[in-house]
Amino acid sequence: MNGRPARTGWGRAIWLLVLVVAVGSLVVSEVADQAPRTNADRVHALAGDFACPVCQGQSLGESDVPIARTIRSTIRTMVDEGRTDAEVRTMLVDRFGEDIDYTPTGRGLTGLVWVLPVLAAAAALTGVSLAVARWTSGRPRAQAGSAAGSDGAGTSGNTSNRNLALVGVAVVAVLAGVLVARTAGDRTAGNTLTGDIRSSTRTLLAEAGVAAPAEADALYTQVLEIQPSNVEALAYRGWSRWRTGDRVAALVDLDDAVASDGTFADVRVFRASARHAEGDHAGAAVDLTVLDDLEAPPIVGDLLAASRLRQRIAGALASEGELLAALELLDSGLDAAERAGAGRQPERAALLAERGWLLASTRVPELVERGLAGLDEAVVVGPTDPYALAYRAVVGMSVPARTDQVAADVRAFAALEDPPADLTASLISLGLLDG
Repeated sequence: MNGRPARTGWGRAIWLLVLVVAVGSLVVSEVADQAPRTNADRVHALAGDFACPVCQGQSLGESDVPIARTIRSTIRTMVDEGRTDAEVRTMLVDRFGEDIDYTPTGRGLTGLVWVLPVLAAAAALTGVSLAVARWTSGRPRAQAGSAAGSDGAGTSGNTSNRNLALVGVAVVAVLAGVLVARTAGDRTAGNTLTGDIRSSTRTLLAEAGVAAPAEADALYTQVLEIQPSNVEALAYRGWSRWRTGDRVAALVDLDDAVASDGTFADVRVFRASARHAEGDHAGAAVDLTVLDDLEAPPIVGDLLAASRLRQRIAGALASEGELLAALELLDSGLDAAERAGAGRQPERAALLAERGWLLASTRVPELVERGLAGLDEAVVVGPTDPYALAYRAVVGMSVPARTDQVAADVRAFAALEDPPADLTASLISLGLLDG
């Protein structure tokens, strides 16, 4: 009579503990996945929950290939129209299949991803609870005959066993609860036992950026083994190979990179430079014209300005009799610099100077006049641009009315801290500068 109430009390305590853990897991799961507060947050969160259909290991939010941008735009439109997350998921799964969804659904076989952890936890807890119940019911009978002589020791052992069992129940319950909470809260591509493939490729790309050419080539190749369509790895491996003299393989990589994602700004610059060096000036001009319509980072514009790649390609086109194509390339760059604002004024001055020089070099009076007007504008935009000053001085030599201006341009050029050596040599050869 004295044992049954104790056993009943322990049983109730065990099941109460199981109930608390289960409810706690559900609460933690819900709190861990709060809905985004703004439409932009929702779009960002949804894009991270779906795989890019043509990439490996990248989500829609991480990939920059055209199809990923198109899908993100569709998600944004649906969210702005008031569609629910479930409707967006249904649309994407219907169009691209279940594999695109990083978050398993609760339907069909996929629902086992959610159900199995809970079933495993329930089975473990039930088994431990039944064992505890057997221990607590069997011990009093075994100890009844020796109660007088060993009551203290038996009670102590029984209590110890019960405490140990309860600790086991608590540990199993907590671990199962954590598993359920983590599974229900966020089951994305990054939560895998083998790690995040996206983190590994980013690390490899960062290491390749500071590695020696041979090591960089191996690192870029390793990235491409993981993600064959990684446009950054293709572009930079191609450029690295170009710089080390492997031109055939370099052009293959650069062409593959453009085919993978023609909107990646860096590869357009790399391929334009390679094409120009190979004598394909028209192809190089196409790459730069496409680049002008992209939202390239400022560093790309700085690279073009420093290398004068656009001007060199335009000059090569003009020398082949393709003056119109050369002017179109320069005008495309001028439009892009105009859209970028005041920060691109130095580049704009250099392009105006090149345009004016090419027009004046035709020696056609009307075009020479237009060229001089362009050079005047270039000096106004960039008073210290060495090419604007040197070109205007040279062209102005044939115009008597500009004698004073020629002298002023030469003085301004000579006062520059570090003028280009080729321009200095040209002015010396024409007698405008002392040797």
